[in-house]
Amino acid sequence: MSKVSDTFPLIAVKLLQGCDGSVLLDNTANFTGEKSAAPNKDSLRGFHVIDEIKEWLERECPQTVSCADILAIAARDSVVEVL
Repeated sequence: MSKVSDTFPLIAVKLLQGCDGSVLLDNTANFTGEKSAAPNKDSLRGFHVIDEIKEWLERECPQTVSCADILAIAARDSVVEVL
């Protein structure tokens, strides 16, 4: 088995325990988003890539694709690229 397939069950468990697109939420006046939340400091990065994809998609097909959808597809494609 490859390293990716060895770790897939662990990834699936993490997804079932609530890992989702909420890490893409930005801060507002009344809310601290997960991007800048203390537990995620210096552990999450690359948000600008998702933001750029979202901006492009919003121009092409407004209010159709969520950031969570983009994150899921990017994760899938990154795993396929490794394989």
